[in-house]
Amino acid sequence: MSFIIAAIPVFLILIAIELIADKVRGTGYYQFNDALNSLNLGVLSRVSGILLAAIPISAYYWLYHNHAIWQLSDQSIAVWFFAFIAYDLGYYWVHRLGHRVSVMWGSHVVHHSSEEYNLTTALRQTSTPSLFGWIIYLPMAVIGVSPELAVACGSLNLIYQFWVHTRHVDKLPQWYEAIFVTPSHHRVHHALNRDYIDKNFAGVFILWDKLFGSFQPEKNEVKIVYGVSHQLKSWNPVWANFQVYWNLCIDALHTRKIKDKIKVFFMPPGWRPSDVKQKFPRRYATTKTMVKYDVEISSSYKAYLLIHFIVFLGLIFAFILSVASNNLLTNWTLCAVAILNLVVISSIQEQKYWHVWAEPVRVIITAFTLNTMLIPFQINWLTEILLASSILSIISFTRLKRRENEPVHSTS
Repeated sequence: MSFIIAAIPVFLILIAIELIADKVRGTGYYQFNDALNSLNLGVLSRVSGILLAAIPISAYYWLYHNHAIWQLSDQSIAVWFFAFIAYDLGYYWVHRLGHRVSVMWGSHVVHHSSEEYNLTTALRQTSTPSLFGWIIYLPMAVIGVSPELAVACGSLNLIYQFWVHTRHVDKLPQWYEAIFVTPSHHRVHHALNRDYIDKNFAGVFILWDKLFGSFQPEKNEVKIVYGVSHQLKSWNPVWANFQVYWNLCIDALHTRKIKDKIKVFFMPPGWRPSDVKQKFPRRYATTKTMVKYDVEISSSYKAYLLIHFIVFLGLIFAFILSVASNNLLTNWTLCAVAILNLVVISSIQEQKYWHVWAEPVRVIITAFTLNTMLIPFQINWLTEILLASSILSIISFTRLKRRENEPVHSTS
């Protein structure tokens, strides 16, 4: 059982509250394109979860049902507490390895690629599974923690981590800071600053970092710079999930030594074979040289994107709720349409030359798919309403494009 879906409306409400607080205080912790990109990545992670769920293979499930020493009761509060703490300990090590092994960093980097830090950053989740992370949780299966309870603990762990992605909450009472992960602790974890890199890996209990030597308190005198040294420089959520993997494969292809072709995947992030490093140098940002990526778009474009994203988000939420009752082909089709929407929305954010024709195509395909899926429900005037909405959207977009006279600049 996962509680993530039930928590999504609460997440969105808290984001709205933080956004209002940001405007009232004038802190400027939100940047439109970055926040929208974080939300898009959150949607993609849910969509990819649906695709991965179609794979009927689970080492945890097999181990629990065939080799569990005990069968711990899901009805016991003590078992819930044990499972939650055990999962958080496992999460600590999965997270730490995700920062120290390049091929695992390829999955986790998505969460760190934002150059802002606010509640939308919490939703910036990966769509590719951690290659070896699942192994860490297998002892729970052997002990007798059911797959359902493990999933529940994982979702509760993730829900807790949502609220710590904020700059509006200062340090909390000392007793709380001593035991639990707080916004202060997690700001350190997301920092690019040298003193803060690879610190504070815990999900719920900061005690793990103190126990295993990776704890670092936030320093009042240090101005935090957020992001990663090899900047993403893109709003495309699909590319965000595969950029590191692509770079690793390219380095493995170019290096001459067989040993280095393997090492490139298992060494810490940033390590590159010496021959590749010399022939294909790569620029890395520091706290002094970091320039936040953005593409300037007009307020009209932002309004258009926001309206369409809200509609899209509603459709995605309805889709997620209906997954269990859909057949496999329907779910895969809707996932493909969802990914198309995300890619085209990002192309508008980046002002790619092809967004001019891609946006009308997106609108038409989305409306056609929605109409096809809803036909069995015999909704009056459904086709007419969707057709009118599509025409109105395309006309609005075309007029917006014609009126667009503001220069567009990309900063990197």
